[in-house]
Amino acid sequence: MKKIVNFAVIKQRTKRIASAPTLKTIAGLAGGNSLAMVIGVIGSLIQARFVTAADLGYFRSFAIITGYVFFLQLGFFDLLSRFYPYYMGKGQTERALSIAEIAQAWILSVTIIVNIVYIAFALFNLATGNWRGFLAWLVQIISALSFFYGGYLAATYRSGRDFGVLARVSVFASIANLSTLPVFLLQPYVALTLRSCVGNVVNISLLHIKRPLRVAWRFTWREWRELVVVSLPMFAAGYGTSLGWIVIETTIVLHFLGTQALGLWTMSFLVLDASNNLAQAIVAVYHPRIIEVFGRTESARSSLAICRKPLLLSVPSMLLLAIIGIALLPLVIPVLMPNYVAAIPTMALMLLMLPLIVLELPYALLAAMGKIAAQNAATYIGLASFAVLALISINIGFGLTGVVACSLIGRAIRIAFIYYILISIARKSN
Repeated sequence: MKKIVNFAVIKQRTKRIASAPTLKTIAGLAGGNSLAMVIGVIGSLIQARFVTAADLGYFRSFAIITGYVFFLQLGFFDLLSRFYPYYMGKGQTERALSIAEIAQAWILSVTIIVNIVYIAFALFNLATGNWRGFLAWLVQIISALSFFYGGYLAATYRSGRDFGVLARVSVFASIANLSTLPVFLLQPYVALTLRSCVGNVVNISLLHIKRPLRVAWRFTWREWRELVVVSLPMFAAGYGTSLGWIVIETTIVLHFLGTQALGLWTMSFLVLDASNNLAQAIVAVYHPRIIEVFGRTESARSSLAICRKPLLLSVPSMLLLAIIGIALLPLVIPVLMPNYVAAIPTMALMLLMLPLIVLELPYALLAAMGKIAAQNAATYIGLASFAVLALISINIGFGLTGVVACSLIGRAIRIAFIYYILISIARKSN
């Protein structure tokens, strides 16, 4: 007998799915970020019209230094984002708050020390007449504040309501950046520095005002050492696969290919950054949930089961989005960013990062299980593979496109290693 389609049932199920708390959280976070992205894209298009790749590369070269300095956070963001929900899930509230207090004290101390050094560098450039360097160092002062204290604040936003606050803050910061756009008509480089500061200042201010976790100032070296012993190995893996990877990639580009190539790389990265809001929202929502479930159940199987649905739905979607973006680049970039036509191949390769971002989701379980050696092995095998392949590609003459392609290959190797470890663990648990 032919099956009759029950449209009422389909409608009811669709409504239930659409009203699911997780989907609402992802939609809210991605929606807010998408609005911020649209505003940011407008600013980036105007910036691309007036700022050359060489100027953008010179300005970006200062951020490489901050990328290395960021290592001084020593993994307290990872410690807070992973163990705070873990201990809260186990009902050990006192232990969770203790970690937050030490993390806050250390991050604020590092922020102050780093910025004192940056102020000295800025004043030296001003005294020697290098006004472009002076402005670039001023931006790094704000960037350090954003990296360290802003990163600490963001790590304290864990619930669905908190993610909504993050989305709104992102929108307000992007709107604030719009106020700098008229300056591009008069002084493009000055406008570039302003645009890199204003949004960060608004972002940090609002995150501080709305912060969900308010703890007292408390610091002891004994507790700090105990936490660093745990956090540093974890951080080494996280740093290597995120900011550390970018720092090494940009260092290779700057050293071997120059500021022009670094400017093209930077604009390509901005295109990726404007496209990855949904992928990042999915990861941001599911990461703490995976860790919290493991902290409550101690079951890798239960935690891994949470990854199945977002992976099955999101990876094909992100791949399709990347393909559509790649097809549009040759049509859009010559019209909207004529100064960066040479970056089209690099932009196309970077868009292939979208499915890889979602594929990294099970890494949260690897972290929650405390497989620190495996995390570092996966990260630095991938990073070393990228670095070696990039140097070979430069010697062959593949240039910037070759470096970015090798970066993708290295990240794919890292993800493959992560899945190999998790599959091995799952087989042993059977």
